[in-house]
Amino acid sequence: MSDEQYNGLRASLREIPDPRHRQGRLSPVVNILIMLIVAAVHGQRSLRGMVRWAEAHGSDLRVKGGIEWLAHPPISGTLWRIGALLDMAHVEHALSRWMQDGGGDAIGVDAKSLRGSQRREGLPALAVVVAAAQGIRIVLRRNGVAAGNVTDAALQLLQGMPLEGKVVTLDAEPNHR
Repeated sequence: MSDEQYNGLRASLREIPDPRHRQGRLSPVVNILIMLIVAAVHGQRSLRGMVRWAEAHGSDLRVKGGIEWLAHPPISGTLWRIGALLDMAHVEHALSRWMQDGGGDAIGVDAKSLRGSQRREGLPALAVVVAAAQGIRIVLRRNGVAAGNVTDAALQLLQGMPLEGKVVTLDAEPNHR
């Protein structure tokens, strides 16, 4: 991630209130969220993996992300507890704004069938349409596909997104109707 993307992320996350009591706070919630998001952007999918990634890339987080830890990043249990306490509506709003502002100038829209979601014999698997910021490889929005109409789902997904100055690519997959 670029310095500009780090700065935009920090600015967007500052509006999220810290749900913890003041006693026992060792790291600001903004630092914790930056660590989790950057680790996820770099391919980490578990809290344990994110902590290990942060330990291995601590100097990058300090220099680019402006994150300072007392001795080491928070442990997985702390991250899980904070995640459980956070108001996800605040987090989603802040991330959505950051991704739309700093996610690069390309958005990819693609339809996906959810693996293992076929409910009964003869019924199709559940399908979704996703819009992803190509610059940071994160899903901006997702929408279910009703009655197999991928085109309508994609158009609904793009409504209200700030698309000015963006290149939007759509995947024409013949398996989705």
